[in-house]
Amino acid sequence: MQRSKLQRFKYQGNAKPLVLAAITLGLCSPLGAHAETATDLGTVGSQGGEGGVSAVAPSKSSLQATQPQAVIDKTFFEDAKSPVSDFTSIAAIAPGVSGGISTNGPGLSEAKNTLRGFKDGEYNVTYDDIPFGDTNGPTHHSTAYFPASIIDHVTVERGPGNASTIGQATFGGSVNLYSLVPSNDFGISTFDSLGSWNTRLNGLTINTGSIDGLGGSKLLVTGQDMASDGYLTNSSLGSKNLTFKYEQPICSKTLLTLFSSNNSNFYYQSDGSKGITEAQAAIYGKNFGLSSDPSKALYYGYGRVEKSTAFDYIRLQSDLGAGWGVDNTSYYVWYGNNTLSADSAVPGDGLGSVITTQGGSKGSATQMPGYVKINQYAIYGDVVKITKQTDAGLFRTGLWYETTDTFRSRYDYNLFGMTPNYKEKNVAGIGSNILYDQGSSWKNYQPFAEFEWAATDNLKVTPGIKLMKWQQSIDAAVLDKAARQAAHIDNEFNATLPFLTLNYKIDKSSSVYAQYAQGMLVPDISYYYSPSYQKTDIVPQTSSNYQVGYVHKSSNITFDADIYYIDFANKLTQDVTSVDPVYYNAGGVIYKGIEGQVAYAVGNGFSLYTNASLNSAKTKATGLRIANAPETTAALALLYNDSGLSSSLVYKYVGNQFADASELLTINPYSTLDYSVGYTFKSPGLGVKNMKVNLGVYNLLNHTDVISASMTSKNGPSAADLYTWQPERSFMATVKLDF
Repeated sequence: MQRSKLQRFKYQGNAKPLVLAAITLGLCSPLGAHAETATDLGTVGSQGGEGGVSAVAPSKSSLQATQPQAVIDKTFFEDAKSPVSDFTSIAAIAPGVSGGISTNGPGLSEAKNTLRGFKDGEYNVTYDDIPFGDTNGPTHHSTAYFPASIIDHVTVERGPGNASTIGQATFGGSVNLYSLVPSNDFGISTFDSLGSWNTRLNGLTINTGSIDGLGGSKLLVTGQDMASDGYLTNSSLGSKNLTFKYEQPICSKTLLTLFSSNNSNFYYQSDGSKGITEAQAAIYGKNFGLSSDPSKALYYGYGRVEKSTAFDYIRLQSDLGAGWGVDNTSYYVWYGNNTLSADSAVPGDGLGSVITTQGGSKGSATQMPGYVKINQYAIYGDVVKITKQTDAGLFRTGLWYETTDTFRSRYDYNLFGMTPNYKEKNVAGIGSNILYDQGSSWKNYQPFAEFEWAATDNLKVTPGIKLMKWQQSIDAAVLDKAARQAAHIDNEFNATLPFLTLNYKIDKSSSVYAQYAQGMLVPDISYYYSPSYQKTDIVPQTSSNYQVGYVHKSSNITFDADIYYIDFANKLTQDVTSVDPVYYNAGGVIYKGIEGQVAYAVGNGFSLYTNASLNSAKTKATGLRIANAPETTAALALLYNDSGLSSSLVYKYVGNQFADASELLTINPYSTLDYSVGYTFKSPGLGVKNMKVNLGVYNLLNHTDVISASMTSKNGPSAADLYTWQPERSFMATVKLDF
């Protein structure tokens, strides 16, 4: 199958097919049940309802936890975070988590998290327990799918979970996002925000409440529109989101859920930029993004990204009786990215030369070389879980199946007139204005089984096993810049992953847990970008996790701590000694550390929260720390909530790290301090039930420290190294009306 034309893979309007694999078994009772009667069949993620101070703690664990976790409720991030934040900013409060700072302002550009040194792509991100991420490698775009307004809570799980935990990268853990829950009562809410850099957010949420005439069905619809000039120069952006969630009870113990979220956004940035040098920052400012001069390569008109995404699922949960239950989710994910960019990402660079004919020579240096990059993929998947409750415990088995279809290309152009620029190596039969033109796909089969054995009234032991079968295919007209050839590559990766967790409840307020689990990481297709790709023979990278922890919860204090040791094996390394470098499995990394968090209800509406971690991530062969793995993290928060007044002061610290794996280029510690204050007016009039006014100030101390760095020479730090910095102090004011 040749894939050399964009038209062969084009998203057709709103035609979003869903795999409908959910079937209700058994006899039905008449309509009239409510959503609460449906059986929960083992949703991965947070477990709430434990009360006490945990209700106000920014991040907390569960007495039922079997691995380190941090549950972050909407009540915290709705007040303490910018209303335009993304999930990376929310997750950053958790122990052992760093990153989440957008260089263009809070939530105004894509950001990444690091978990214990595991970078984005080495852990899962899920929404309602459905993994999502790119299909060339499981990395994530934090602004592309789910704005904070449609997130109910976030659970950061620092471990592979149990056998039923799904995802392409259970290797390092999971950041799990959960959708809003439709209300039992009718209501309309509006939210409007204004802030720094002409940032605005307008949104509306409608809850139908329980509709008795339809058997207790409920519908939630929310939409929002956001725009900003951004902190970085000439780096404006905008996004729109429309989401609905519908719950329909069927019979007495079955619940059907339909969910759809559609997002579109655009932003201006240089596609190839990794930052600017310190000398350039002194000339242009740390907030340099793009230029307003059309004669410069970084003119904003030459750097625009447009994205559209869709995330849809249908879920059927049913209690079949006699201890049996079934839970089936079929889902569809779409991602489309169209990027225009100039070739140069260097401030001050101007016009350049292009080649106007195939095999020709460079013309006059009065043109603007650039490119158009396309990345589109569709994902279809299904997760089925079957449970059987017995006197001895809960047995769970199931299957995760997923298939993808991806098209990626990058074509070189003269941005003056959008004519081809034939600058790539001239190979017969291949257009030399094509850097790459490739299709790819995968088929993933992961059956699993586990038994949550109630060994005693207080002890639960859960052994499990998961089998992975991953079929990967690459079908390229042009594989990449180095491998300028057509290629068809088929691979199959298999793994058997064992799990064993236990939770022992010491008393009604405390428990301990332990975990042994193996995680895996799906190989990226870029490992085959070589003229000698046939020599690449690799197996999945795996992690063996050993963790123990303690959780305590009482009326005025919640505390948890854990110790972990992780052996990362089968690390992929590039053989740079060969003429055509290829990847192979060699070596690994040892991750180990200690983490903890505590919240204390002082009284009179005040509560305190703090967390800290000591994290080590060192390569086995050298004993040196891996890149971008902070050795410490910490957080401190003072919270107040009483008589309609709410306030928070939240501090986050990220310790020393290195930008490279040779410990040559240091990134010094950095920190942020955010403050917010709000007041809720009850029944202010005009049909308004509640009016909440909130003011947030972010980076209160106005730190502009380095948050990322890229070393440009293998010989060590140099004046050409690239940096990005924290954005300056900003604010947002929000008014929310509940009708």
